[in-house]
Amino acid sequence: MKINIAGNYEELSRMAAEHIIKAIHQKPNALLSLAGGSTPLGTFRHLIDASRENRVSFAQCRFISLDEWVGLGGEDEGSCRSTLDQHFFEPLNISENQIHFYDGRSSDLIEECDKMDLFIKEYGPIDLIVLGVGLNGHLGFNEPDCELDAYSHVVELDDVTRTVSVKYFSEQKNLNHGITLGMKHIMETKDVLLLADGDKKAEIVKATVLGEMNGHVPSSLLQGHNRVEVFLDERAASLLGNQIA
Repeated sequence: MKINIAGNYEELSRMAAEHIIKAIHQKPNALLSLAGGSTPLGTFRHLIDASRENRVSFAQCRFISLDEWVGLGGEDEGSCRSTLDQHFFEPLNISENQIHFYDGRSSDLIEECDKMDLFIKEYGPIDLIVLGVGLNGHLGFNEPDCELDAYSHVVELDDVTRTVSVKYFSEQKNLNHGITLGMKHIMETKDVLLLADGDKKAEIVKATVLGEMNGHVPSSLLQGHNRVEVFLDERAASLLGNQIA
């Protein structure tokens, strides 16, 4: 892991965006997976600005889901697809034929998994993935102690994830499962970016970077990946001390 510590969230977002821009310059037709949570939104804003300044083009890229809430479709408020539409795809005029996402409303979620895995087999491996990290260490919806030797799969959501999920919705949702890229997809991705900010993430960042690698903290498994860039603000990095020097 390479640890990058920024003074604040805005600087973290800029640093992560510059890394992505460089990656797109190296491979303009990259296959990308972007987290739909709140942490990457600043990075997306910088990428949109860079595109409008003609510093980067996503015209040849393809985009795949990281995860989706089971029961929600792309039109539903708070869905991962809806978040990315609003904050990335629509501002950049990304065409629908560049996007391949899970449908959380599908009546056949196994088929959704199979379709994603076939898409990645055809166009992959994934060139770059942008991840946040859950308070419980989940990556996408790879929850603590879930199946690690898996590609796309359906997961029962952890209590922590269900509790935190309320921030994404204006009304109460009964969300108990998610569909997600598996840890095998993440570990086979060429370039992994992990973003975290704020005091609330300090404990899990420490466990991710310095803790024992184990499935109870899925993010700790990134220690075994040879190309992981971690972008933190000072508050999220506050418990690392000088142990990463």
